[in-house]
Amino acid sequence: MPRIVPRILAALAAVAGGLVLGGAPASAHTALVSSTPAEGETVTELAEVSLEFTEQLLDIGNELAIVAPDGTRTALEVQEPVTETITAAVPDDALGAGENVLRYRVVAGDGHPIEGEVAFTYAPPEAAGADPSASAAASPSSSPSASDASAEAVLPTASPTPHVTVYEEVGPNPAVYVIIGAVAAGALALTIALRGRGPEDGTRR
Repeated sequence: MPRIVPRILAALAAVAGGLVLGGAPASAHTALVSSTPAEGETVTELAEVSLEFTEQLLDIGNELAIVAPDGTRTALEVQEPVTETITAAVPDDALGAGENVLRYRVVAGDGHPIEGEVAFTYAPPEAAGADPSASAAASPSSSPSASDASAEAVLPTASPTPHVTVYEEVGPNPAVYVIIGAVAAGALALTIALRGRGPEDGTRR
């Protein structure tokens, strides 16, 4: 009987330990679910930022701030109540054109602090409106090229001489007829002279 008692006590201790471990809730870390603005998003205006987490946050020790492209840090005032979502209004001068960073430090329900950041791009309407003026400034430089092109198009029409071949009719030179007549008259005179001298030569023989 004394030998059985230690075994019973060991079994009861094992069962009790299993019940304790099985009844303890599994611990999970609080994580960021979504944000406004989202990571990598481009916005033209931003009046408020918000961060949503997987669990309830404590209403103490929470901090939000925006870091502009030039490094200026602007602390944001956290709005109440704080639940799984924490929000804050964004002052007009907090953002700068380019990449901004929303930095946060919140306290989870179990008391653990959570820190992180969300990078986004701010493209104000003023920057978008500057593009048409830039294109308008570039337009005068393009107009001379258009006029030059029109001038080049006119040049071939104004000087058609290289593209036109003119043929002229050339009549016979009158001097040719004079020379031909003279040669013919000379030949005729020589023939008559030879014929006139032929019989005289035969009589002499």
